[in-house]
Amino acid sequence: MTPAGDHLGGHDGFAAVQRFAELIDELGSQDPSAGAGGLTDVALALSAVLQPGLDIQAARAVLDALVGKCRAATRDGVIGLITTGRLVGDRDNYGDWRNSCLDLVVRKGSGIPITLSMIVIEAGRQHDVPLHGVGMPAHFLVGDPLDPDWFFDPFHARLLDRDGCRALLAQLVGEQVPWNDSYLRPVPTIDVVTRMLNNLKSSFVRRPDAVRLALVMRMRMAVPQFSDEDYEAARSLAVFN
Repeated sequence: MTPAGDHLGGHDGFAAVQRFAELIDELGSQDPSAGAGGLTDVALALSAVLQPGLDIQAARAVLDALVGKCRAATRDGVIGLITTGRLVGDRDNYGDWRNSCLDLVVRKGSGIPITLSMIVIEAGRQHDVPLHGVGMPAHFLVGDPLDPDWFFDPFHARLLDRDGCRALLAQLVGEQVPWNDSYLRPVPTIDVVTRMLNNLKSSFVRRPDAVRLALVMRMRMAVPQFSDEDYEAARSLAVFN
């Protein structure tokens, strides 16, 4: 049996890149202070590129059903999706590309820090609980704009303060990355997307998948931050020439 999300059905994934690119253009005109606006839409569009034929509306409905199970429309209620074990960190298959697909993370109930954070942020949005992404090196977190010393690590299902975040980074990378308080600033939606694409590129380089790597490179070409890698992208697309 083919694993969920593992069948490309030819090269139809390229047809979905256009929708992804359109959403990226919309993000470009968005106020940077808007935080996570549009993040879920972009994430599902990204999943549809890697999984041609994905029913985005159905995937959104499954996500909404999960989010609707929050115990209360509060911060504790929202992170309860993680702390009660409905979603957990995928320690066994951390680098698998499926962990970067929001719909698959919801379906299997496990993911990596960035996708788990996205679900928590979306739950907050739907329950009027303001939360934002925190793009700390090596580990994505959730922050609260109303509480600058509150951070949530969904992968390990734990709360952190600023000192805890600093200790976590040191634990993950040692002295390779010196601490900077800017690591805990809210991260714009477009930066979350670029981080996801970086993860996917690394995944398909480690576990070769020429078709999906080419799709990821096409998506990267739609993101302004990656405009200087056109040559590399062109080489990755050459498998179809």
